[in-house]
Amino acid sequence: MYFSQEEFSNEEREVLSNFFTNIDGPVFALINLPETVKAALFARYSRTNKSLRRLFLDEFYDSAPVVSSAVTTVGLERSEKLFERVILEYGDDSVAQLGGVHLACEQVSNVLTKVLERSRLMSFLEQSTRYLNFGDRNNMGRFRYVVPEEVVSTAYENMFEERMSGLFESYTAIQGRVFEHLLQRYGDPEEPEMMRSLRAVAFDTARGVLPVGTLSNLGIYGSPQSYEYLVMRLRSHPLNEARVFAKLILDELQKVIPSFLSRLDRPDRGGAWVEYRSKKRQCLSEIVDEIVPESADIGGYSDSDVRLIAFDRQAERKILEAIVFEYSGLSNEEIRAIVESLSADKRIRLFREYSGDRLNRRHKPGRAFEVANYTFEVVSDYGAFRDLQRHRMLTTEWVGIDPSLGFVVPQLIRQSEQTDLYTEAMASSKDLYELLAKYVSSDVAAYVVPMAYRIRYRLHINARELMHLVELRSQPAGHESYRRVAQSMHRLIGNIAGHNLVSEAMSYVDYEDYELGRLEDEKENEIKRLKNSN
Repeated sequence: MYFSQEEFSNEEREVLSNFFTNIDGPVFALINLPETVKAALFARYSRTNKSLRRLFLDEFYDSAPVVSSAVTTVGLERSEKLFERVILEYGDDSVAQLGGVHLACEQVSNVLTKVLERSRLMSFLEQSTRYLNFGDRNNMGRFRYVVPEEVVSTAYENMFEERMSGLFESYTAIQGRVFEHLLQRYGDPEEPEMMRSLRAVAFDTARGVLPVGTLSNLGIYGSPQSYEYLVMRLRSHPLNEARVFAKLILDELQKVIPSFLSRLDRPDRGGAWVEYRSKKRQCLSEIVDEIVPESADIGGYSDSDVRLIAFDRQAERKILEAIVFEYSGLSNEEIRAIVESLSADKRIRLFREYSGDRLNRRHKPGRAFEVANYTFEVVSDYGAFRDLQRHRMLTTEWVGIDPSLGFVVPQLIRQSEQTDLYTEAMASSKDLYELLAKYVSSDVAAYVVPMAYRIRYRLHINARELMHLVELRSQPAGHESYRRVAQSMHRLIGNIAGHNLVSEAMSYVDYEDYELGRLEDEKENEIKRLKNSN
């Protein structure tokens, strides 16, 4: 293809080389510029005939000396003025979607990670409980858990710390004994990759004892608009930890994207939004307490329970209509008539051709699958929930964790004869939960609940994202708890919804039973690490 090249002087090319990945091509990235400048450039870009590089030179570059690769303040003053006019005067939120910030949040409880990760249009990377030993103490000699401000200086502070530390001691003992059990069955001191793999399996098995007050590290990437909503959401949250992190996050964002955040502290904007959410939460809690009887039965559950509670019986027909529209552009009435006239064989052929010859689970059908929607009610241990909740392209609803649904005992806990110690740890946390829920709040009491306890939640998901979830989460390396959830979801869309063509398209769902699926995966990874290091 032919692309015209814009003429730049030698001086201009020298300047541009510091801020763009190339000077002549039609595709390039912006580098070494504040996020505010990048977003403002794009905002102005939509209202000019100039190329982006020419726009930068003419309207944003302030004749500062040519800089090195360090981030500079080039164009910042003009950008801030543009934002003040566009965002405050006109409320153009699309401009606030054009920047992006990488933010690290460390020493965050697993309670708060779920609050943070409730933001749909952001990316998160959370510290894993499956590969790390959480039994180590920090440099102050403490286990890694948060003591919420609501408990400090109360009659429950000492009990809280004793029980939380006890859970970590139980975790340490259990993962050590599970490791010894695995060594007896699989270990060989001559194979370092096996030793490392067995350690990972032991951590994975014992993680259910860790309380959701366990501290974690979280990496976040998002647009300024997403951060604005995140800060307001944290400000309105009932937990002190959330409100503290609202301030900590805002303080750091003010250093890199201050112009995007000017609405947060305005009483009629950020202030009104926080007040709205706080009042709504309080009023709804009171109303629900009135209408839900105290004798409401929570029901009994197996290790994992998945129910399909809503679906469209005409979903497969609608997918076929969407397929025909994608390739014909006919009206809805014409397409419906065509699909209704198709024989069963033609419908099956059309559906299968749209799915295509999938060579691996990363080959996905198109967006026609997004017209089919499902709602699942899931009861699983908290560990499985925290993994499934991180999927971004679905809607997850949950309230909080408490001990009312009981807890899951992994098979390896039984096999290594650690059931008694495991059960004692669960019982100790339940007593403390009940005290805190009664005299402080159920939100604060959640910190002490171990991850093996079950939680009820709902997943609203379309067929395209469901394919991704059930095929990914059923793989041999997956944790047994969420593998069962993924397998159940897949079975239900065929057996209950009767969507056999949709179910058939999800051809990489793995139903095999692996005693130590993670072990084989860890062995392969460790062998690769050893080869790369030599």
